[in-house]
Amino acid sequence: MTPSERPAGGGLGRLVAAAVAFALVAPAALVALPLALLLAFTPLGNRGAVVFTGIAAGYSAWWLLGPGELPDQLLRAALVLSATLFVALTLRTRLTFTHRAVAALAAAMAGCSVLLRMLGSSWSELSWWVANRTGLAARDLTGMLWSRIPLDTASESGSGTLAQFEASLGTMVQIAAEFFPAITALQLVAGMALAAAIYQRVAPRPQGVPLGRFRDLRFSEHLGWALAIPLVVVLVPKLAAFKAVAANTLVVAGALYALRGAAVVAYGVLALGGSGFFLWAFWIVIFILLLPIVLGGAILLGVLDGGLDLRRRWSRATSE
Repeated sequence: MTPSERPAGGGLGRLVAAAVAFALVAPAALVALPLALLLAFTPLGNRGAVVFTGIAAGYSAWWLLGPGELPDQLLRAALVLSATLFVALTLRTRLTFTHRAVAALAAAMAGCSVLLRMLGSSWSELSWWVANRTGLAARDLTGMLWSRIPLDTASESGSGTLAQFEASLGTMVQIAAEFFPAITALQLVAGMALAAAIYQRVAPRPQGVPLGRFRDLRFSEHLGWALAIPLVVVLVPKLAAFKAVAANTLVVAGALYALRGAAVVAYGVLALGGSGFFLWAFWIVIFILLLPIVLGGAILLGVLDGGLDLRRRWSRATSE
């Protein structure tokens, strides 16, 4: 069993906090459906597990059958495709979580591309839908805020601040539209990770390779091509037709390498004896204040770890 395959123990509080945080930024069905499928194909030895499976399955069915616009329907299709393949790979293979998730994600994106073509639509039209919907919500919010500003000279500073906030919302709407596939992909991966973690706790006899500890996160160095090729496409003007796809792929690959870099940092902090709530709170504050620098450094560290396997080298040097 490799380090990334070791079952995770403890951490119930972190799991609950992660579930609550996920529900605030993404539909809970992205966790409920893969969890329900995992439990449905696993022998359940107690009534509590059966009830939990029924709740997850019922909520997933309710969410999938609800009405929605093009972005909603595409998200549901991606969820069904990715969850199905992820569960099949979990129950039938010995692949680590990262490889199962990446394979399920690739299949879901390919299936959604085919579905869009069958519907006579495109990724550009999908971006328009996202921009229109999120832009409408942003305009409603700013309109409500503008209506609360009194019409006097004392409100000039407040008007300037609100104008900056409105401009920031416009930028966020544009980013959400252009990178909707990447955002969806990252939400699906997070949902699969959370479902796998809950599955290991709920199922009496869980199957497949466990999620493992975050500090042991690894994946094949071949994933580096998902960084190199899209980066070339984005930088070469003659390949502008593929720029949108390449940019979204670059965001997903960059996020995975940033997580790997963060895992290296977590490994190093624990190896040096650093742990505890206040230490991690300090790192979270640093991450928020220096977000661009931290993300760039994490991606670089993840790429270096992919080629050099820094944690294995550190472990070997420590043992010697």
